[in-house]
Amino acid sequence: MNDTDASSLPTLDLLGRLGREMPEVFEQALVVGKWVWLEFNVAPVKPIREKLKELGFHWNAGRKCWQHPCGLPTERSIRDPRSYYQVIPATDMALNDATAAPAAKEYKVIALRECPLPESLAFCDTPERAAEYWRLHVATNPYFNPECECFVILMLNTRRRVRGHQLLTIGTMDTILVHPREVFRAAVIASAAAVVLMHNHPSGESSPSEADIKVTRDLIRAGQLLKIEVLDHVIIGNPGHASLREMGYFNN
Repeated sequence: MNDTDASSLPTLDLLGRLGREMPEVFEQALVVGKWVWLEFNVAPVKPIREKLKELGFHWNAGRKCWQHPCGLPTERSIRDPRSYYQVIPATDMALNDATAAPAAKEYKVIALRECPLPESLAFCDTPERAAEYWRLHVATNPYFNPECECFVILMLNTRRRVRGHQLLTIGTMDTILVHPREVFRAAVIASAAAVVLMHNHPSGESSPSEADIKVTRDLIRAGQLLKIEVLDHVIIGNPGHASLREMGYFNN
């Protein structure tokens, strides 16, 4: 590539090359309009100067910086571009580029640790078994905070055996934020047939609040759309627990 070709590179293309080929100077780059500027407190060594020239940069003795016009007409460089263009760090320009195509992602469920289940606890078909599972595997999780409300879902297969659980969110001592999107995401990925909702009350009182009842009913409706049954919502107190199904809140 000759200097003429290099000087016609679009700004984002140049930033991409600069980040790949000269990462040691990329963070110092500034974008002024279409221009890319590089200012150094100490003059760069010869190999860096040669590489900058190869990319189409030139030394501006008046402004004491290396500049790349990125195809901007020459007459626009007579005045200081900073007088009519915003100065943006190259790192921000690269991160906030709205024209970049979104990256595709793949997800998979991995086991963070094994939770050995006795045969008597492999099934989770009663609130008592759900509460026992909580005491054995949720309350002992290093991320669990008994001083805050923690929301957990148990993911079950068609035989009501526990496939796994997810500590979904941690709130405050009396509030928790739950959205159906997050609740059912792991259940869908894990191909769960049903879920049991669970959360604790740090106060020790297991009676459901109005917010607990409303969230439960919202999640039941969301589960019906996804064909994932919400079997129960168990609230863990100290020492007892409460089942919203047994209290009649699952009735239409």
